[in-house]
Amino acid sequence: MPGRTVPPAPAASPPARVKADTLALSAMIVGVVAFLCGWMPVLGLIIGSVGVILGLLARRRSNRPELGLTALILSILAVLTNIVVDVIVVVLIVTQANNLPA
Repeated sequence: MPGRTVPPAPAASPPARVKADTLALSAMIVGVVAFLCGWMPVLGLIIGSVGVILGLLARRRSNRPELGLTALILSILAVLTNIVVDVIVVVLIVTQANNLPA
């Protein structure tokens, strides 16, 4: 039929984002805190270890495994940093103890 136009196709809606569950969010929060506290002797190691465990659980059981992976990476970096800091602190303490007058 002349003069009739075809209506435009509806715009495709953007894909719905999956809402992160509490496990993924808690792993991410602990991972960031562990990364920031990684330079503190012993404390960074404890928080980093908890972050590694939560990151692994979030990777396996969460609906947002990318948050779990990010938390896992940050926590591993925190643990490695803390191990280096702990070794430096122990070496400094032993060195200072050996330099004390007898």
